[in-house]
Amino acid sequence: MPDTSTGVVVIGGGSTGAGVLRDLAMRGIDAILIEKGDLASGTTGRSHGLLHSGGRYCVNDLAAAIECVEEGRILRRIARTTVEDTGGYFVSVSEEDEAWEPRFVEGCRKAGITCERISVEEARRREPALSKQVRTVFWIPEDGHLDPFYLVVGNVESARRRGGQVRTYTEVIGFTRNGKRVSGVLTRDAMTGEETSIGCQAVINATGAWSGFVARLLDVEVKVVPVKGVMVILSRRLAHAAINRCHKPGDGDIVVPGLSVAILGTTAVKVPHPEVLPIEWDEVQMLIDEGAKMLDGVTTARAMRAYAGVRPLYDLGAEAEGREMSRNFAVIDHEERDGIAGFTSIVGGKVTTYRLMAERVTDLVARRLGVSTKSTTAEVPLNDREDELDQLRHRPAHLGVPKPHGEELALQPLLCECELVR
Repeated sequence: MPDTSTGVVVIGGGSTGAGVLRDLAMRGIDAILIEKGDLASGTTGRSHGLLHSGGRYCVNDLAAAIECVEEGRILRRIARTTVEDTGGYFVSVSEEDEAWEPRFVEGCRKAGITCERISVEEARRREPALSKQVRTVFWIPEDGHLDPFYLVVGNVESARRRGGQVRTYTEVIGFTRNGKRVSGVLTRDAMTGEETSIGCQAVINATGAWSGFVARLLDVEVKVVPVKGVMVILSRRLAHAAINRCHKPGDGDIVVPGLSVAILGTTAVKVPHPEVLPIEWDEVQMLIDEGAKMLDGVTTARAMRAYAGVRPLYDLGAEAEGREMSRNFAVIDHEERDGIAGFTSIVGGKVTTYRLMAERVTDLVARRLGVSTKSTTAEVPLNDREDELDQLRHRPAHLGVPKPHGEELALQPLLCECELVR
């Protein structure tokens, strides 16, 4: 007999898992989320925090771009307190970049992304730190900064208010089966070592780059390619808006403002394991050098910290490198594909599209459970007091740079990340 029972066990406490828990709870389905670490401690918490307009993908990955622009608009409605509406600029700094511009503009048109070419003089008036190398500028208002930690916590708290449960520092070590159907999950408490079993009707594998390891416990394969991305946090914000290179997505081609800092990104290197993410000095130096082509001050601001996250890119079988692999997502019905009922995986995607991913996988599982209630996560705000908390949106982009946290910080760069705590 299991130690406890529920309708659905969700494995993974990142944005997708938290979104799935909320969607299930809002449909009246009992669910428990299991996370082996803390919430948002994997890919979600190690992103650069860009709320994607879709502009980075509109040429080579149109489907992902359309999802980004549509979901970004939804997040601005339902999760306003996690979003800073910075907007973004796509800038050309070379003839090669300028040759990319017609494809970029056409891609934006196809994806429904607002794209306005403005003069370099006007752009520099708005963003005085723009590099002298900048030749062309496009304004993309759909870009923004997304706080991934508040996003995950907001989804979890919304789910808890509706009966959802969460167990952190709890690792999945196996499954119980009744014939060809998964009937439960075996877990181990990372603090005490205590092992428990949870009976359930369905399991949703939302572990991102770890999806293959979880699926392997049932002797099935989920091909997710872990792709490392290194980022560097600078001691000054440098710009009001996100700054992207207008060219084929590559390394070191984005600077994302977040509160009082700027985040340089990123790299794309396939790695053998999602928890082995070494950061090389030449990667850090490359990000600084490339960022300096777009913004003055990158080389003189202090690099406070470098960190690495891992993208869970779904392997469709093509021999593509990290940049060429799609940022789209897939719902894997293991009953249909592998003959194992009650087990479903959601893989790929991005933090920006987490809500749509959660809706799609929950649609399938709810249908299998005989629940006809539709998803309402695109309409209902995460926080019941969203309007009261709306002033949190009015962050640095609206207060001016470089003094989002008071005059004293306008006079000098941050010396320690603790200065962000106010």
